[in-house]
Amino acid sequence: MELLAARGITKYFRDTLTLADDRVSLSLAEGETRAVVGENGAGKSTLARVIAGLVVQDSGAVFVRGRRVRAGSVREAEAAGIGFVPQASLLAGGLTVAENIVLGREPRLLGLFVSRRKAYIETAMLIERFGFRIDPDALVSSLSSAERRQADIARALARGGDILVLDEPTSILSESESERLFELLKRLAKAGKAILLITHRLSEVLKEADSITVLRDGAVVADMLTKGADEAQLSSLMARRKAEGRRSGSGPAASGPIGAGHNDFALEIRDLRLAAGARPLSLALSSGEVLAVTALAGNGLGRLENFASGMEIPREGEVLAGGVNLASIPRGKLRSEILCYIPSDREGRGLCLPAAMRDNLLILRRREFLERDWIGRKRRDSAAREAALRFGLAADPRQSAASLSGGNRQRLLLARELDRPRAVLVLAEPLQGLDLASQAETIALMRDLAARGSAVLLLTSNIEEVLSAADRVMALYRGEAAFEGPNEGASTGSKLLAAMTGSAVGSVA
Repeated sequence: MELLAARGITKYFRDTLTLADDRVSLSLAEGETRAVVGENGAGKSTLARVIAGLVVQDSGAVFVRGRRVRAGSVREAEAAGIGFVPQASLLAGGLTVAENIVLGREPRLLGLFVSRRKAYIETAMLIERFGFRIDPDALVSSLSSAERRQADIARALARGGDILVLDEPTSILSESESERLFELLKRLAKAGKAILLITHRLSEVLKEADSITVLRDGAVVADMLTKGADEAQLSSLMARRKAEGRRSGSGPAASGPIGAGHNDFALEIRDLRLAAGARPLSLALSSGEVLAVTALAGNGLGRLENFASGMEIPREGEVLAGGVNLASIPRGKLRSEILCYIPSDREGRGLCLPAAMRDNLLILRRREFLERDWIGRKRRDSAAREAALRFGLAADPRQSAASLSGGNRQRLLLARELDRPRAVLVLAEPLQGLDLASQAETIALMRDLAARGSAVLLLTSNIEEVLSAADRVMALYRGEAAFEGPNEGASTGSKLLAAMTGSAVGSVA
């Protein structure tokens, strides 16, 4: 039975002169998982937001069980059975899972008082029914990325969602966390739920989806069953026929080596404790080297990110950049002159979404502009546009960062942080939300910056990213180094996986 149908969806953003979706149509049956794939800016997220009632389309319509859903109404979309799970979680960190799930529709006693007990019971029953692995009484701020994603899905289901629209649900999840999420989605599909999966991870598409819709430049270029498809075919279909304003040799202009020499320690971490009871961690990173550290959620990668970026000052141990303790360097100087930082929490820590792309791009360069430039804006607009184009962002720099898709938000962050070489690069999940072509470009840029003297600390839960970019690798388990050694390809990948899961602890080289 067909649950969802999108017919001729067209959306043109006049303020940015962007045709995001061009007469897009697709359908979704009961128990079906359909993937929508395409490069960044292909129109995937806009389509998802139209279906969820968050964006009003210019033409076309969305139907649920043959009944037309009023455009631009989240309430009506939810009432029709559409549950939307955005790429960036909207859950309130200070509330429990149960409080988030019933938020806006809280059960009440005598019609007056909110019943926390009923909220807990209703949430517990939902969690039990579909096999979620989350505690209804846990604060959302205490959840791992995978648990928060489950809570997002539970919230969508609680609002009557027979149709789940998931926008890049695994973008910040490790491989094992992604596998557990897809196990949950399979159970939901068997229960009759229809799942629309917006993603750039083709390996997941081929393994988990029943059917595929391919978007390119806002239009449907293929609609197929997954059986018989392969990554090469999908990549070819997704590839743009135009260069999106990208210049050859994109990235920062060459300016010679920036490190003091390939044998100097540009970044040192001394005796940091990443988890209670864990042995202290130490590492040293030379100029011109790429060190990748990987771990599953909850094993210390987040704490290491906080310390290495200077966002958190350690009580034990220290972090040094060029021999100077990060705690003694003024924050403005650290970020503008010494350390490039791409955070794993892109929306919460990396970008100011209400602000213009221009202001997000130039915040670290504000001293380059005289006061009259900030008033007149002409010079700022030109500088921002040039920086954006080098990273494939053809959008108007005056539009808000919030208007960008997840992949283009990541490009915006990369454009700001990698536009100028700095001595130390701390890159946490830098490829999240990027299509395959953009991932390859980013890795090439990372390697180029290292070749010119930057020390690159890559923090990622994705082993493939580690093996494609790093000179040296380390795996954490329960806050300790479980493996460390040179990157020797596939054999190193298997050692990392064993160390990350605790089956090879103690194999530090």
